[in-house]
Amino acid sequence: MMANLNSTVIYEYIVTAFLACWFLLTILNQFKDTKLAEFIRIKIDVFALIPLWTFFAPRPGKSDYHLLYRDKITEEQYSEWHEMDITEERTFWSWFWNPEKRDKKILSDVVQSLVSCIPDYRKATGNTNLLMFSMPYIIVLHAVSQCKKQSPNVYRQFMLAETSGYQETNPPALILLSVFHQI
Repeated sequence: MMANLNSTVIYEYIVTAFLACWFLLTILNQFKDTKLAEFIRIKIDVFALIPLWTFFAPRPGKSDYHLLYRDKITEEQYSEWHEMDITEERTFWSWFWNPEKRDKKILSDVVQSLVSCIPDYRKATGNTNLLMFSMPYIIVLHAVSQCKKQSPNVYRQFMLAETSGYQETNPPALILLSVFHQI
């Protein structure tokens, strides 16, 4: 009976020590520009179990991204630009029933990932031609290719634009304009 009690206490100490270390590493990992946080992410966090939260700081989201697409119907004829919703209006029932939430969140995250890798491609190659082979680009292209087509044989182009602030005083800034892809 005494041995069983001792083993229970030992397990509690082990679990407590593990959770305390995990909590401490989580706190230290939040200072992502330090050498210690880099060491934690590279050497210790092999399985990516230590969270890194950057919801509001140091660089909160200050702009919105817009995904637009158009079709090339003939050599001289193009459709109007159509915006694909990557965010959604919240309704009263969104907290309870929101089946599109995951799809919109995935697309929003992929668009942000695509935007964040554009400077790397420009720096590495001087242009963004190789960006077409990146996973975020392919996912965005797949998403816009699922939208309604003007005709069965169509070429589609998409554009990423950015707006800042609540007031629409500044025009959207062009981030990326794709080539036409046959879909």
